[in-house]
Amino acid sequence: MSWRDLSFRRRLLSVMTISGIGKLLLLSICAFLYVKHWESQDSGDKALGIARFLAQSPIVIEAVIQNSPPLIEDKIERLRASIGAAFIVVGNKDGVRIAHPIKERIGKAMQGGDNQQALLLGESYISYAKGSLGHSVRGKTPIISKEGEIIGVVSVGYLLTAIDNKVSHFLVFFLGMAVLVIFANAIIANFIARRFQQSIFGFEPEAFGRLYKEQQVTLSTLREGVLSIDANGKLKSINKSACDILNIDPKGALNRPFIEILPDSDLTKLLVTKQSEHDIELLLNGQAVIANRELIKIDGQVVGAVSSFRRKDEISELMLQLSQVKQYADLLRSQTHEHRNKLNTISGLIQLGKIEEVQQIIGQESLRYQKLIEFLRESISEPMIAGVLLGKSERARELGLVLEIEEGTQLSHLPSHIRAEDMVTIIGNLIDNAFDATLNHFDTEIQAITVSVTDFGQDIIIEVEDKGCGLPQAFSLKELTKRGVSTKSDKGRGVGLYLIQQLVDQYRGAFTVRSEQGKGTLMAVYLPKELH
Repeated sequence: MSWRDLSFRRRLLSVMTISGIGKLLLLSICAFLYVKHWESQDSGDKALGIARFLAQSPIVIEAVIQNSPPLIEDKIERLRASIGAAFIVVGNKDGVRIAHPIKERIGKAMQGGDNQQALLLGESYISYAKGSLGHSVRGKTPIISKEGEIIGVVSVGYLLTAIDNKVSHFLVFFLGMAVLVIFANAIIANFIARRFQQSIFGFEPEAFGRLYKEQQVTLSTLREGVLSIDANGKLKSINKSACDILNIDPKGALNRPFIEILPDSDLTKLLVTKQSEHDIELLLNGQAVIANRELIKIDGQVVGAVSSFRRKDEISELMLQLSQVKQYADLLRSQTHEHRNKLNTISGLIQLGKIEEVQQIIGQESLRYQKLIEFLRESISEPMIAGVLLGKSERARELGLVLEIEEGTQLSHLPSHIRAEDMVTIIGNLIDNAFDATLNHFDTEIQAITVSVTDFGQDIIIEVEDKGCGLPQAFSLKELTKRGVSTKSDKGRGVGLYLIQQLVDQYRGAFTVRSEQGKGTLMAVYLPKELH
């Protein structure tokens, strides 16, 4: 099994255990060496203090002058035993021993080669040397007579092996503590690994990193702008589309208070209200957008908010295209339905042998279509507009209504800035609203809807009048032209008048409504032929 195949928890435990062992071993060795050094230095200081005391003792001075070891032999040995020193050696100015813990070595030369500073320079010091008893730390000081002459040296020493034995239990203690810390370290590492994996929803770090990269790539491919803030109102992420729409530099914007980047936005209010928002219209950095806003919650606690948005004109364009497709579909369906009824009637009459009646139906139908088509051909120069009027006429017959096109209807040509598709959207939605109002009216005798399109004067005028139920007084024109607002209870309504108002605003025209409840409604759109 490779290292990458191990779970994150096992890898973390392994890394922390190996790292802990190495650090603790290093720390234990350093601590042991420090304690050993400290103990050696303390022993040297103690040895030097005792050496100085003996060097000033009259009996020691007298023994050196007389070169008489018996004067001090017993006293020196008792003192050595009481202080736990390895040796106390007294030598004359030639370095010959007058006192030594081993009697056989008295009268012989001192070993170690470290007496020069005391005998020649008269200094007191601590040295490390190997003597007849082994390696030791020594305190050395000169013996000075009453006349001020250096007459000998006192050397008090502690064996380094004894110091090692004395501090060895510290090493055992340090190693024991190391094992305890490593065990505790493993428990803590396991706990941390569990909490960490819980915070990243059980993913391994590599999988979580890959998921993060995939999310970044996914966000960069979206045409919608997407950005998020944290609980403190700071911008935490923003995709390329959002930067392009809002003209924001992501490098200078991330991790800054969002209110500083977009003063027009009130996204941070969601952190206070804790209410999501959908399909709201905003003006951000001079750009009209349609936005959706959601709270980011973890374990029921709000930790931030995210907003997705698109340019308003893009959404309006999609809605226009959808409206046109719907109108074309209605046209085809109405014509199919109407011709199916006629064909069924003709088929029945042929089976009954009523040939004259068949010819009469065909003649009437042909004449009606011919008159309507000829009128539209002469009055309306734009085929798409003529087509929508013809289609709505068939749709009216299917619904049991009558669509009357006023004789004064005239549209010679469209100005270059007005698109035929937009005219189709306006006319189609006005007629559909008139159909609904008429069908909802209880007076079934009044079934006519009148349409007029004229280009006399400075404006193109579109009027649609019905004798239907009228608009409820609770709704103003401004309210009706908002997206999603409708007088009908069906879901997905409230788009037609919104689209009309959007196009009227685009062409800097006017949209008027005159309605009387229970008697009908007249809706008129004025589009200027020239933009000023």
